[in-house]
Amino acid sequence: MAILQIGAGGVGWVIAHKAAQNNDVLGDITIASRTVAKCDAIIASIKGRDNLKDPSLKLESRAVDADDVDALVALIQDVKPELVINAGPPWVNMAIMEACYQAKISYLDTSVAVDLCSEGQQVPQAYDWQWGYREKFEEAGITGILGAGFDPGVVSVFAAYAVKHLFDEIDTIDVMDVNAGDHGKKFATNFDPETNMLEIQGDSFYWENGEWKQVACHTRMMEFEFPLVGSHKVYSMAHDEVRSMKEFIPAKRIEFWMGFGDAYLNYFNCMRDIGLLSPEAVTLQDGTVVEPLKVLKALLPDPTSLAPGYTGKTCIGTWVQGTKDGKARSVFIYNNADHEVAYKDVEHQAIAYTTGVPAITAALLYFKGAWNGKGVFNMEQLDPDPFLELMPSIGLDWGVEELEPQAPTINTLK
Repeated sequence: MAILQIGAGGVGWVIAHKAAQNNDVLGDITIASRTVAKCDAIIASIKGRDNLKDPSLKLESRAVDADDVDALVALIQDVKPELVINAGPPWVNMAIMEACYQAKISYLDTSVAVDLCSEGQQVPQAYDWQWGYREKFEEAGITGILGAGFDPGVVSVFAAYAVKHLFDEIDTIDVMDVNAGDHGKKFATNFDPETNMLEIQGDSFYWENGEWKQVACHTRMMEFEFPLVGSHKVYSMAHDEVRSMKEFIPAKRIEFWMGFGDAYLNYFNCMRDIGLLSPEAVTLQDGTVVEPLKVLKALLPDPTSLAPGYTGKTCIGTWVQGTKDGKARSVFIYNNADHEVAYKDVEHQAIAYTTGVPAITAALLYFKGAWNGKGVFNMEQLDPDPFLELMPSIGLDWGVEELEPQAPTINTLK
């Protein structure tokens, strides 16, 4: 048995640690990136934490350009994995999926192959490119598991669990995400700055009464009482799982909400207004061509560097309302993750941890034969029970909180 992990950023760091802790099932591990030094740093951390469960199995690094399909195919054929885990940024998804199809090897990723704020790549179109591989993967006899992080990912599994066990009919699904931790920096992103800034500056799209609704970012807000971390403002955002849930779970409204502090939004609005969040190239007076967002990425702290001093908890969950046995019901299915616990386990912070743990949970279910159907699948299409049974042993607990049925109080902002 063997896996090939492509990507060595923050999420890749956690995925590799968790794969190493479960290498008795996953087998040999190869970590590949454009920058081999990043892979070697992860390997050193794994060995330093004594996280390699079976030290007789291989743990090695390789160099690869994840945009180069031919190079990816050659690497896959050389490593001969049973599963490729894509831990890279979303814009490499299509190249890696194509390489897996050509090499006839199964595939898993943690986010959709779009930036969610460019025309033709927004939530109503999200997953179209990857869903185009459904028949190809089925014909090739391989598995594709999409969006196997937390959001997207576990929140969709929570929704599928609600459908299977808790409701007869669902009215609304609200995915709620808040980080109540403190990294001590004035401004920083918890995962790749390019991905993060592109994600949160696009218009929000949500599904309501049979049609897509669109509003500007951070103009639709509500307050929600989260377990352990208290009340927080959350803002409607475009997000992967809204599209896939709309496809697979009947509901009158499906929406994603993320928590932002006032100081964070002040920084964000200033940078956006002066053009620092733009991915479009600009030419300086000396003829140098730069992309403002890449410059900002170079200036901001590496998300991995935030981990040692991070304190506090996250709370991410799925608020589902509907009916059961003819009565109104409202539940919040959620996880709290602790930054300090994550660091002790894998030398990283809880944001990356909540993405990496589900990816390896899904990978283990693939290897164990529970999630290995032929074709391409989003998480809400798969049986939630074995996933939710296994995930706590990999590092993330979950709970169900009964709430009073109520329509959320949503505020429209300028």
